[in-house]
Amino acid sequence: MTDKQTPPDWVLIEAAKRCEWGEAGIHASAYTGNPVFRALCDMIEKHEHPPVDRKLLCAREALRQGNEGAFRDENGEWTPEQEIIRAIELWEEGFGE
Repeated sequence: MTDKQTPPDWVLIEAAKRCEWGEAGIHASAYTGNPVFRALCDMIEKHEHPPVDRKLLCAREALRQGNEGAFRDENGEWTPEQEIIRAIELWEEGFGE
């Protein structure tokens, strides 16, 4: 048993994926009751970063495309509405999944 608090959900989820447990294996008792799973979780928490929210990935990609000039009107003007629409399209297309 450990005195350390259970790690964040993203750590438990990632460790369960690597153990090929599926979502059924994602719970705090696996962390406290399984020393190998606990070690894996601790290493993931220490050396990795939480995944970036997909909405943020889509927004960043739309901004990147906009900075490359993808969203200019016929006069060469920047159109922020097109960046917003493109972010929504990226989300719907499954970008970042």
